[in-house]
Amino acid sequence: MSQRWILVDGYNVLHFWPRLRKLAGRSLEVQRDALIGILRQYGDATNCRVTVVFDGYAAKHKPERNELTPGVEVLFSDTGKTADEMIERFIGTAAEPGKIRVVTSDNLERGTVEALGAQSVSTELFEMEVTEALGELKRLVQEHSRLRRLNPLHRHFEE
Repeated sequence: MSQRWILVDGYNVLHFWPRLRKLAGRSLEVQRDALIGILRQYGDATNCRVTVVFDGYAAKHKPERNELTPGVEVLFSDTGKTADEMIERFIGTAAEPGKIRVVTSDNLERGTVEALGAQSVSTELFEMEVTEALGELKRLVQEHSRLRRLNPLHRHFEE
């Protein structure tokens, strides 16, 4: 594994991020999709591998299979298993656990993954990092667009 791997405890993040909690009146699927969209952008902006794991142990309407989502691996734990157990298994079998960073505000889980050799970050701190990374991405896109408008030679070669 050459790049950093971000493992996200999906429902933990859904409960802690204010912008996702605002969607609480909507379906869980809408909340998950919003998180996945944010994580996809974050992965693109930082060139990190991103996996989000959702608890499937108590889901009444768990998807039949893990979702294929470009840019973000979306996994659901099996019935009787938790997202924490899946995350711990990933770390325990990883060749380079030190390159894995787990996002959760569950202090017990953070201690466990750190004991296994991974890094951890709270959902609150990760939200700030995501906001910063996406802000920088937006700034770069705006700068690129501005330069294209100002440079007539660039437009000429694209036509």
